[in-house]
Amino acid sequence: MRGIMKVFFFLLLLSNLLFALFQWLVPYEQLLTAGASIPAAEQLQLLNETEAERKPEPVQVATGDEPKVATAAPLADAPLCYTLGPFKQQQVMQEAVNEFRQSGIEIDSRSSVEKEYLGMMVYIDGHANRQQALATSQALTSRGVREFIIVNEPGKNNALSLGVFSLKKNADRRRQRISALGYEVKTEARYRNRTIYWLDYAQSENQALGALVERLRQSLGISRIARQCA
Repeated sequence: MRGIMKVFFFLLLLSNLLFALFQWLVPYEQLLTAGASIPAAEQLQLLNETEAERKPEPVQVATGDEPKVATAAPLADAPLCYTLGPFKQQQVMQEAVNEFRQSGIEIDSRSSVEKEYLGMMVYIDGHANRQQALATSQALTSRGVREFIIVNEPGKNNALSLGVFSLKKNADRRRQRISALGYEVKTEARYRNRTIYWLDYAQSENQALGALVERLRQSLGISRIARQCA
């Protein structure tokens, strides 16, 4: 046991001697200088950020010798054009065109097609032929229902139309009445394609033009729409 203790104290003494020798050979100031070259922290960079994006753009100061770049004028300062419409009849539209041109105003016409809502149709379908549709109509007549017509169109061959109503509540009332008689009654919104007309012009507003547009608005219910010229 005493031998082990002697070896332990010998090794401890040897290590102290070696540490003292190292401090004598390498000064403490040199250790500090070497450690200062290690950066304390690295600059953070996002994974999707390039080196060019992280560097600020150099600021260019105008000297007065650079060519000036022309910029587009604001839209608010651009001249306005106008559209009148819609005109529901081609003849009425053409009469308006003639009035504008007689006043020395250049105007162009154009047309478009829109769907016009007619109302809700109440009907009974499922008839294989006209004879079956007539039989249904005779049965309805005997029970006091007389307003109907047999129609033939794609998807509704030999259907018995019970009327087209502009108001949905009236169509629902009709459907409920006929359904109460034991029939399967359907409703469907009805539309038709209609050609409407528009007038385009670019002349600035003046008293004569304003009076003409106002008269058309009062008599035909058209609108005037201001827009940027093409």
